[in-house]
Amino acid sequence: MQTSSRRELLRAMFLGSAAVGLYACGSSSSSPNRGSGDSPNPDNPNPDTPNPDIPNPPAPAATQLPLQPGPLSQIGPLVESDVDSILIPEGFSVRRVARSGIPASLGFTPWHQAPDGGAVFMADDGGWAYVSNSESTPGGVGALRFNASGEVTDHYRILRNTRRNCAGGATPWQTWLSCEEVGDGLVYECDPFGDADSAVAHPALGIFNHEAAAVDMPTRSVYLTEDSGSGRLYRFTAIGNAPAINGREGLNLDAGLLEVLEIEGFENGGYQDDLSTARKLHKVSWVPVQSPDRPQAEVRDELNATGSAPGTVFKGGEGIWMQYFPEGERPNVEGSPNPLRAVVFFTCKGDNRVYALDVDNDLIEVVFDNDQLIGNDMPINDVDNLVVSPAGDVIVAEDGDAMRLLLVIPNQPSKILLQVPGGSSELTGPAFTADGSRLYFSSQRGPVFFGIPGLGLTYELTIPEAYRS
Repeated sequence: MQTSSRRELLRAMFLGSAAVGLYACGSSSSSPNRGSGDSPNPDNPNPDTPNPDIPNPPAPAATQLPLQPGPLSQIGPLVESDVDSILIPEGFSVRRVARSGIPASLGFTPWHQAPDGGAVFMADDGGWAYVSNSESTPGGVGALRFNASGEVTDHYRILRNTRRNCAGGATPWQTWLSCEEVGDGLVYECDPFGDADSAVAHPALGIFNHEAAAVDMPTRSVYLTEDSGSGRLYRFTAIGNAPAINGREGLNLDAGLLEVLEIEGFENGGYQDDLSTARKLHKVSWVPVQSPDRPQAEVRDELNATGSAPGTVFKGGEGIWMQYFPEGERPNVEGSPNPLRAVVFFTCKGDNRVYALDVDNDLIEVVFDNDQLIGNDMPINDVDNLVVSPAGDVIVAEDGDAMRLLLVIPNQPSKILLQVPGGSSELTGPAFTADGSRLYFSSQRGPVFFGIPGLGLTYELTIPEAYRS
């Protein structure tokens, strides 16, 4: 168990380094706005030279982040494809690449049951691997290996003998973080081109009903969602680096500080009931978790019995993904010191919300919810996995009867990217290749026949070049 003194020491270290970073990144002072009729300032006779002793009026605070839709927002109506009657936009194509219980390539290893969260990892030979969790017990992770022409050449396991591996996240050092969705769940780090024996558990990332993870290298942070009605959003800040995997040095995921997010005004178990409030930007802060080496649901219950547990409630946390804005293309956030460098998007199925968190300015807002109806005015049913395309399109998978991949256009009505008929399953594991030309996804249980779930199906959607940039 981490002692209070050690937690405070770690927190002081991180707060100190953060303060230095903010000082380095903060914008410099600028001249106050002056109209043509302004009289000279006697304390500053030269209006073109700021007086450091007179503070500039702050810029109005932004109410929304300056987020823009990607090129997929220009898609037209859906048409029926020749693969399982899947509805896709005109000019796109779809193919089936794996089916649960059947080997996906030469060999005897069957594609796993209940395919869930996934990611694509590019290989040195021009091909790639698509990894996919198994949300069953036993669970684990399977991988499909593609050559440079997009043909499936191999299928293998990179994690086994775990429980209900739901979603996870790719790391910048090219490993896969697979998350167990059980009360005492752990996060396992896997090599997408390795084998199951090389996977490693990282208890320092928290013990709870894990869902998904996203890594931000500049701040040495891992963001984690919790699939619980009283769930929290977690941040792990790593101390030190880990040995290189596949030639890339990563973060040490066994030592660091684990915290939960609190929205200003909704601390200690608070929840943003009012959507009109949640849709506006709010400041956030981070609070160290208590007893990080114990299941967090148990710790919360104990804290609530005597007072309240830290953290804002996010109901049923699901998918999470980072979007980065390249240097020179980072929009300003009015009233904040830093341009928009990185945004964490994450979903909550308990209230069908998509949140956006500005990492450097500590701001959060709801950018999509069920009041923003989509193409056919059918309400969203359980938002789940989430991915951001290389061109900046935010894609959310949907469970239940509708079975859609939704194209989220921040603070506007969404569009439907595709729809799989059959219902009563989950669309899972959306993940793009690095060039944005292919999008992989699964129907976790496939079509239902006479009330009996079928086998999971994994697909590839090919995206025309006009919708990639």
